[in-house]
Amino acid sequence: MDSMQEPLDVLPGLLRCRRKEAVDLIDLISENSSPKEVLIVIQETLEQLVREDDVEEECFLGSVQCLINVIVMSTKSVPRLTLGKRTALSVISPLVAGVSSAVTSLGSHFTRDNGRSLLAVVSRMSEAFYTWVFKTCSEADAAEARKFIRLLLDTTIIACASCIRASLCARAFEMHYPRLTLSSAIEPEWQEGELAIRSVLTTLRAITLSPQNVLDNPTMSSLIILAHEQDSYLLPKDLSSKLHSMLMTSIQMNFALDESLFLIFRCVTQDRTTHDFPPDLATSLCIVLPALASTHLDPFIRHFSLRLIALILARLPSMLQQQILMTLASDAELPQMRAAAIGLLKEFVLEALQFPALSGEQNVFASPLLIRSFGPILFRTMPPDYFSEVQVAGDIEKSLEPSRIAEVLSFYYVLLQRDKDNKTGIRDPDNIASVESSLLRPLRSFLEKWLDAEAEPILSVISLQIGLERIDYAVQIIRSR
Repeated sequence: MDSMQEPLDVLPGLLRCRRKEAVDLIDLISENSSPKEVLIVIQETLEQLVREDDVEEECFLGSVQCLINVIVMSTKSVPRLTLGKRTALSVISPLVAGVSSAVTSLGSHFTRDNGRSLLAVVSRMSEAFYTWVFKTCSEADAAEARKFIRLLLDTTIIACASCIRASLCARAFEMHYPRLTLSSAIEPEWQEGELAIRSVLTTLRAITLSPQNVLDNPTMSSLIILAHEQDSYLLPKDLSSKLHSMLMTSIQMNFALDESLFLIFRCVTQDRTTHDFPPDLATSLCIVLPALASTHLDPFIRHFSLRLIALILARLPSMLQQQILMTLASDAELPQMRAAAIGLLKEFVLEALQFPALSGEQNVFASPLLIRSFGPILFRTMPPDYFSEVQVAGDIEKSLEPSRIAEVLSFYYVLLQRDKDNKTGIRDPDNIASVESSLLRPLRSFLEKWLDAEAEPILSVISLQIGLERIDYAVQIIRSR
């Protein structure tokens, strides 16, 4: 490098470089050269980054690295300025706006690693700028700085949300349900994502913004901030209601999904002693979560969403549980959910039979209401003429209905076995005859046809035959008594 060159000349060529030697040189210039000259480079570079719309994809990596270097440079150089007639607030205000615009402009091009780096460097710059204003300006200026620094942090969090990938849900699931964990869904290097977002939380505390402040003025970034707060932070009881619409939007848009699902998980597991989960939020969640449980591409998200539905239902009165499960068990738009809903129903019925309701209360899952409400949904095929529609073996193999019927047979068998006091009326001769007529007899004819028709056995047909035989044996025992 020419010894006569000034930082103003050298810096632009270095800023897009990721080599360690270049970064070290940028740091050296930032810490030792004229902050006034460095500020000119910073301002010009930020303006250029915002204007970069039509460049090749590989060039955007250089632009993101340039932005990171500019932010690091600002952190080290700007607070060294001699203010004169200007205030620290007047200096940092356009810089913060410029960084925010650049983050928004380049946001769709962030990779996991540079997004995490950006979170960390923006946090450090924000804290350095606020400290400078706080030490040199009035309280009013500090309050103003706090406002637009919070906006910058919000913008950066939203732009980098997909880069965090700290596996909050997977880590929580493996801790709470170790026996259900067959293979880990935790992201490699999740710790780096956690460190990056924790740097934002540290900055928020430094500028005297508490989790309650974040909740009192919620934005989409609030979901991410609150989800990554320490486990020792007890979520306020009004958190779920304050973030209701944002949680819905997050799930529907697949934005910050890990954080949103984790917040819901914390809300429903923080205090399980009361049935006080907001009914309106529960109803909304039981509309959007089944879609995730049925159709999301990630099998872990599908499994975790189903667990969340079960946890939410467990916090509700039995009448509302009944309404939601009836909807899920008959959902025409999400046929994948129908079988899963029967599994959830089985859990609540077994719990109701094992732990009777307090005197004066009635649990619908341990009463004749169970068969009256769920019988017409469960003990028939969906669609009603399913058995006659099946023409070839492929129709069976590609259909979700055999798995639903298998769940119904399992539910019916368990209920016959466990409801020894006949609280639900499932053992009544009329109910047994009704189930036989509406489901089991047509099923027998169907199985007879397909067990004999195919040279190669169809596994789902064999499964249905086994389920039917178990039920026949259970009914025979009941009738013989």
